This record gives sequence, C-alpha cells and structure tokens, in this order.
Amino acid sequence: MKLNFNKRIYVIGSLLLIYGAITWIQALRTLVVHGDDYRAKVEKLKFKAKPIEPVRGFIFAEGGELLAGSLPEYDVFLEFRSTTVPDYRGNINIPPDTIAKYFCRGGAGSHALAHAFSQSSRNVKSADRFGDEVRAAYKRRDPHMQVLHALPYLDYKHLREQPYFDKSNNRNGLVVEERAHRYRPYGENRMASATIGTVYTKSGADSSQVAGHGLRGLEKAYDHYLAGTPGLGYVQKIRRSMSNITIEPAIDGANVHTTLNVEMQEILDYELNKRLLELHAAEGWAAFVEVKTGKIRAISNLRRDGDHCVEDYNHLFEDLVDPGSTFKTVSYMILLEDGKIKPTDEIDTGNYPNATSEWNYRGQKIHDDHPVGKNTMEEMIVQSSNIGVAKATTRAYASEPQRYLDAIEQIGFLNDRKLSDLDRDEIKAYGYLKHLEFRNEFPGVMAARHRQIGSKTWSNVSLAQISYGYETQIPGIYMLQFYNAIANDGKLVRPYIVEKVEKNGKTLFEQETTVINRKICSSETLQEVRRALEGVVDHGTAAGRPKGDPKGPLPGVKSDKVKIAGKTGTAQRRNPKTGLFSGAGHNVSFVGYFPADEPEYCGIVVINTMGSGIANAGGGFMAGPVFRHFAERVYALHCHRSLKEIPVDSLHPDPVEKRSADLGEVVHGVMPNVKGMGARDALLMLESAGCTNVEIHGTGKVVSQSGNMGHTVLTLK
Repeated sequence: MKLNFNKRIYVIGSLLLIYGAITWIQALRTLVVHGDDYRAKVEKLKFKAKPIEPVRGFIFAEGGELLAGSLPEYDVFLEFRSTTVPDYRGNINIPPDTIAKYFCRGGAGSHALAHAFSQSSRNVKSADRFGDEVRAAYKRRDPHMQVLHALPYLDYKHLREQPYFDKSNNRNGLVVEERAHRYRPYGENRMASATIGTVYTKSGADSSQVAGHGLRGLEKAYDHYLAGTPGLGYVQKIRRSMSNITIEPAIDGANVHTTLNVEMQEILDYELNKRLLELHAAEGWAAFVEVKTGKIRAISNLRRDGDHCVEDYNHLFEDLVDPGSTFKTVSYMILLEDGKIKPTDEIDTGNYPNATSEWNYRGQKIHDDHPVGKNTMEEMIVQSSNIGVAKATTRAYASEPQRYLDAIEQIGFLNDRKLSDLDRDEIKAYGYLKHLEFRNEFPGVMAARHRQIGSKTWSNVSLAQISYGYETQIPGIYMLQFYNAIANDGKLVRPYIVEKVEKNGKTLFEQETTVINRKICSSETLQEVRRALEGVVDHGTAAGRPKGDPKGPLPGVKSDKVKIAGKTGTAQRRNPKTGLFSGAGHNVSFVGYFPADEPEYCGIVVINTMGSGIANAGGGFMAGPVFRHFAERVYALHCHRSLKEIPVDSLHPDPVEKRSADLGEVVHGVMPNVKGMGARDALLMLESAGCTNVEIHGTGKVVSQSGNMGHTVLTLK
C-alpha cells in the first residue's frame, strides 16, 4: 500500500514537471516566435484616453458680422511603415506601381499636393519636388512624413477629392491631425484685431498658456465664456483606422457680441491708415463712442510697416502718455466751476509777434508756438495757449494746489467707476487705482497716474505743467471719456465694447451703461466749455486754412458738412532710452464730438509723429483730418437730419441746375431716379429707398445710373 502511494506521488510529480516544462516552452514560443504577431493584435485593441476639445465661441460685431471664429485646419501626413509590408495574403496596401503612377513627374498626386500647398502657404513648392519626396519616403518606409501644414477646411476637402487622396486611408497611407484655427474674416492685422485679441497656438511652460485659450484682448478677457469645457473620450485602434468613442461630450463656448459697427470700423481703419502713410508717421490710434451710452463703435490701433499699416497693441488703453493740450479743457472747466475766472477775463501772455514767446515760472520756461498776445480766457483755450492756461491756473491755486487736484478727481474722468473712500485712499497712496473695471474687457489697460503733493515726483512747477497736459500719465481712453461727458450734457459714462454673451439663444451676461458721475460740472460751466470747443474748430487751432490763404492751405477739422467741436493736443514724447523729451517726436491729437449742437458720437485720434519729418507738429492739421473725414462719412450715413439741414452739394459745380433730393418721392424697395442730382442728394435718396451697395464714380452731378437695389453704380460728371 505504501509502495502504491509513493508510486502515485512520483507519477503526479512527473506530470507536474512535464506540465511546467510545457508551459515554459509555450511561453517562450509565444514571446520569441509569435511575439510580434501577438503584440500587433494587442496594439489593435489598444485604448487611448483623449480629451475632446470644444468649439470656441465666436465674436460678433453689433450687426451680427463675424469678427473671430473657430474653423478646423489640418496637418496632413503620409504613413508608409505598415502599408509597404505584405499582409497574410501577400498583398501590399500601397503597391510600388501605385506610388510610381501618382507621384512620378507630372503625376496627379504630386500636383494635388502642390496645389494644396500653394493655397495654405505664401511659398511655392513644385509638383515634381513633392513627387521626389513622396517616392523617397515610400522607399525608406517613412512612418510619419508631413506633406502639408495648417491646411484650411475647404482646401483639405478639395484635396480628398483628388486622384490618389480620394482612396480610403489604408489604401493611401493618409494620416490627418485636425485642430481648431482662430479665423478673423476681415484680416489678421486690421479691423480692431488688437482689441479682439488672439489665442495661444501652442501650450507653454506657464499653466495659463494653454493652446486655444485667450492670449490678448477680448479673447483673453472673455476666455471663461469663449473657451467652453473639454469632454472626455478614447480612441480605439482597429487595424489602421482609429475609432473615436465619447464618454463625456465637450461643451462648446458661448458667443460674445460687441458694440463695434463694421461700417464705422472700416471708415476709421481707412482714414487712419491713409493719414499715417501720408505723414510717414510711426503709429496712430483712434476710437469713437456713442455719446449717450458709451458704446465703442470703432477702435483702431495702427503701426506703419513700410507702405502699409498693421494693427498694433491697444495703445488707446495701454499707453501711458502726457495728454498735452487736450488737458487744458479740464483746467478751464475747474477754473470756471470754482469761480476763479470768467470766459471774458483777459490774460496777457506776453507772446506777441515781435516779443518773446516764453514765460518764466519758478525757473521753468513755458512756451506758446504762436502769438496769442493779450486775450480772453476763452481764446486761451481756442488758441491753445500754454502760457495763458498756466498763468490762470497758478494764480488761482498756487497757494492751494491740492484744491486743484481734488477738483480733477471729483470730475471722475481719470477713473472708470464711481470712487469709494477706499479708492480715494488708494489713489493717495499710489497715485492710481490698482483695480480697474476696464480690465474686465481690456486686460492690458493702464491706470491713469495722479500727481500727489508730497511725493518725490511733485515739484514747484508741477501745478503749471499739469494745467496744460504734462507731468501726468493718462491713457487716451480717459480723455475720450472726459470729452464724451461734455458732449453728454455733463453725464460721465464708462466706454465699453461687449454688449452681451449668449449661447443657444440664452443670454449669460449683458452689459448696460455705467454712470461714473451724473454731472461733472454745472450747466452754466458746461455751456461755456462747449462754446470754447466749438471755437477751437471754427477759428482756432483746429480750423485749418482754406485754399487761397496767404499762409497757404492747411487741413483741419472744420467741415462744411457737419458741425464739429473739440480740442487739439500736441505733446512731446519721452525718449524711453534717455527719459528725456528729446528726439522722440510728438503725440498729436484731436478729441471731440459731432454734430456739435446735438452730439451723437465722440472720438479721439492720436498720431505718433516719429518719422514724419514735420518739425512743427500739430494736432489740428495732422490728426484732425482723420476725425473730420470720419465725422463727415458717418454723419451722412448714420446721423439723423432733415432735408432743410442738408447744404448744397459741394461736389456739384452748378447748384442752380441741380435736382434736389425729395424723400416724399421715395418708395422703399423701388429704385428712385437720381439723374441730375449731386452725389450727397443721390446717396440720400438711394439709401432711403433701401439700396445696400452704392458705387460713385467721378464728381459733379449724376449723368447715369445702373444696377439694382443690391448694387447700384452712379456715374457723375
């Protein structure tokens, strides 16, 4: 019995040893002999986690025109590693003769790649070169040959319809990587692109630098709305095709609707671009807002680049500059409101044609660039006298400069919201507000720098310097805010550019007009200030000179089509290398509103004169024409006026024979007869009837018209 038991143990042990040996042999056989086959099978079933990117929200203009949107673009690769290896039947997915046929000299595949490349790149690459590269990649079994980069959707779609590329991916080795591209239909470097902003094209070291998220402008400020929420999925690889399986879908971004008016934006872009090129100036920036609401209707920040201009960064919000003479209106308002002076009070500047043009104040020489002589305080503003404004301000506040500084703060235009006590304490401590409401829309905006008595920057001449626009650092948006309040019957409102954020018809955020100060001064003071600003344009520094003037013609702001009011400014720029006001040119400006009697729009135009070669820079004749041309064109298109207010058409040489516009004859949707009318009258009639695109050729009166309501052509002679 014992013998039988031992024998059984021996048999079982032998069987276990044999089984173990077989197991080890099979394992070795699996790893060594069939390892590649099994690894390939596992690879086919492999799952890869993959985030699902949402579609970034769109940015629209006021009328629904697209300003920025996301469109797909593609990187295209050819993969030849597996497609050149025979399968178990001995077939090759892409036979050598197929490559030879489509990528030989003159092959259809080579030409398809060359065409797609020319559409997506400024460079040119020949079809023969593409053919050589593809054949070489096939020969070396290249696993990932990139043939096209950032191919737009329509070009990619066209490529997939061409010979060779219309085959299935396992028959042509095509591998495509898709990503979202931020598209601006009006151009990458124009149409408020600095304000609209950009997104990161690739992720950086900083955790905030994520590809597809906002980098600058509105793209950054409203990224939390625009970006959406990524989803989650996985990719299952089966043979050569990839199958995308969604676990959690992505949530697309919301859309941002701005206050920008495309028509006004195009006008401003054109006029500013034209003036910078005419002057050979370095850069310029401008913006126009709707007076009652503060909605920004057009904003342009251009830098001259050779014979054309491109959108630069947002100077209007981000440049800390001395405002120059546009600040004199602030001093004038304070002096009037405080009862320190009347418009009719006279000041002797000592600046006469045959006398010195300087006034020495505490060792500081103050200049006027043209004789003003002895004149009223109102004329000191009209003629933009540094001496006159400095004398009036120092006489009133030399013994109590803080009273003058407090009055500036009480107006509120150097801030972007109504100040609290904590805000005032912050200004006293730092000279500016750390937190700005503007940053909700314009992340790079700078706070206006307030001069503080007792600080190391305050000197015994600071009061005089500040009174005419120096020793203070103010981004242009604050000066626009101030003049808009003058136009708005004294109500100071904050300019803004985002109307609302919506998604699927639901409003997520909506912005309304923010009132900073309901009345910046008394009605009596406001009336005097507005009269002075009208004088600036009528006969002051913004008037220009007509043809035939003994001193020669000079462009200005004065218009025979629309009444404009405002103030010129000329300020020396500080050289960033030396810190001195030498060799850095000037910032020349005009800020004002139109129509002057019933203001609808307020705007600012600033030009950096570096490179212009013009020694006697001036805001009236350099920046002024941009404002005037914008105002005339917008007034004709958007502002309300009666026929009685329309002057005789200046383009018509003989007003006696000209037919006048009569809106009583207009039937909407029916083409009116405008033959014999001047250009302005014809345009008024056609637009009133509903014509959407009118082209005018020549000058004089209309001699012929053609086209339809959608596109009308007028010929003038």
